[in-house]
Amino acid sequence: MRSIGIIIVFLTFNLQPLIAQTNWFSIDTNKFTEDQGLRQVINIVNEQTNELAVFFRYRTFIVAHIYDETGNTVNTFKVQTLPKYHHNYFGASFIKDKIYTLFFKSDFGTKFSALTINFNTSSFQYSDKLNMPLKSEKIVGSFEYKSKTHLLTTVKKTSKLKIYQLNDFKNFTVETFDFSNTKFVTYRGFDSNLNEILKGPNADPSASMVNHGEPTPLETVTPHNKVYLNKDKLIITNDIDDLHTRVISINLETKEQAYHKFPKPSYDKKDRGSKSNSYVLDHLLFNMYISKEKLDFSVFDMDTKDLVKNIVLSDKDSIAFKNSPIILEGGDFQSYRELDRTKQFMRKVTNSNPGISVYKNNGKYVVTVGSSETTTTSPFMVYYAGGAIGGLVAGITSSVLTTSFLTYTKTKSTRIECLFDNQLNSIEGSIPENNFNIINAYTESKSDTKFNFESILKINKKYVLGYFDENTMEYKYLNF
Repeated sequence: MRSIGIIIVFLTFNLQPLIAQTNWFSIDTNKFTEDQGLRQVINIVNEQTNELAVFFRYRTFIVAHIYDETGNTVNTFKVQTLPKYHHNYFGASFIKDKIYTLFFKSDFGTKFSALTINFNTSSFQYSDKLNMPLKSEKIVGSFEYKSKTHLLTTVKKTSKLKIYQLNDFKNFTVETFDFSNTKFVTYRGFDSNLNEILKGPNADPSASMVNHGEPTPLETVTPHNKVYLNKDKLIITNDIDDLHTRVISINLETKEQAYHKFPKPSYDKKDRGSKSNSYVLDHLLFNMYISKEKLDFSVFDMDTKDLVKNIVLSDKDSIAFKNSPIILEGGDFQSYRELDRTKQFMRKVTNSNPGISVYKNNGKYVVTVGSSETTTTSPFMVYYAGGAIGGLVAGITSSVLTTSFLTYTKTKSTRIECLFDNQLNSIEGSIPENNFNIINAYTESKSDTKFNFESILKINKKYVLGYFDENTMEYKYLNF
């Protein structure tokens, strides 16, 4: 009977997206290939106009397309010159009416080039050198704000952050945020600075860019440093130790800056193998602290600084607030299995990379608590439609969304999934399918289709899957 039930659930899961999926439009690439193979696809959704700019990169040229929000062609033309570092695209900025700049970086992320595309005049300009003064700085990551790519940096040996707004193929602006008056102390009691606090596993400052409000894979949230963009506010969290979560916020409009430390309520230096992490959604900070014998799930209101939820369990307790089994999964249905005891869960998580992720579905908080082991990606690698870039996190929304989707469906994890209402009360019910689940089930159901140069977009609040069909030489877009 159990086998029949699993088959029914599996069929239901796979049939649902087949009904939800519809064709949007396709791009025929045959006209411009000149017998060169496709190297990369860059999709840019302009959130201000809902137009879609698409760039197909070949060995010696780029073909640029732009479409309105209904999928109608506005213009298509060929860019005959490739800028330096063209293989390392990391973001784009919208300049004005149908004019975009694409940005590229050297392999070490210290030099930059830019290509400006004017769809009005079917022309382009480029620069192989952007003169940004980064010698005393380290890049933490990049993000997109109001359709402009921004770089976030720290100044070496200081507590200063800088944010560069990249405007076009030669111009940028920079803002400095000084936290020198903030006391940064290590968990051993030594004075430090923000540059040191934000260092990642490679001894350089780094952070994982989180796509706020979207389902986030555990692999993305396991790094100690994370960056969130919530409307006008840039939020940086740091979980370098198990005593506190440090939260830095910068209002990108008013330039106000703030810093606060939120405690790990159950921290005890006697705990064996303790680890912790956190996640930000809207005004709430979700915290996890776990050891071999204890799990503490807590939620803080970042506006009032109040502790609004706290659940503490021992390894002998059942996890009453979970809505799923304890799942051990390697990124595909075949490797799925379930663990029976809380003690097993705590051991698995403390022996790996712990993380917590949260999003809302129909007014409910969907919380995942667990750990991940890297399989196909790393927290410091980002997938775009056509390859992977080390170091910088791609700033364009569609790149981050694609990264989240590809990692979400391939991460090896040990986890529990939970449901809470708006008052953070645990509620019964099954975990609802999200859009990533639906899209992934659709692609897996099409075993005879190769989804090359895969990309996930969001246009008019609808999710779109883009992929290259090498049989027809078309780049296809499907609505979900």
